[in-house]
Amino acid sequence: MELLVIVAMALVLLFMLGYTLWPLVSGVLFLAMMFAIFCETFFVISGLMWLFARRRKAKYLGLSEDDGPASFAWYEIDGEEVRNIFPTDVFMRRLLYRKEEVHVRLLKLKKHVWAFDRVTTLVIGLGLVSFAVIIVLLSTFV
Repeated sequence: MELLVIVAMALVLLFMLGYTLWPLVSGVLFLAMMFAIFCETFFVISGLMWLFARRRKAKYLGLSEDDGPASFAWYEIDGEEVRNIFPTDVFMRRLLYRKEEVHVRLLKLKKHVWAFDRVTTLVIGLGLVSFAVIIVLLSTFV
């Protein structure tokens, strides 16, 4: 609530100084465009990591609750416990994670080992498409 009051006061101050609405809106749209480009870059890098990962059979071990504010899915792959690269969602955990043997993609980079499960694959695909659409839409205004 305080943030809205601060933003409203800043807008009133800018209007009193003679600024019009369009430069403010274009500034906000530019910041949104930069954020969308940052997010798209993140998903492109994640997609490249997914492409270089190898497909493996894994056994779902469960969710960890001791990884800070987020919980991660853990899998057993070739006798080794591997953490999923993205944190899990709170909703629909029963539908997203199954107890039986599943196929995941495994990526090993020096000391780091990550798993890409089907939820992560879906998130990467949706992120790539949605932020590409957002960038195209914002580019018409900026």
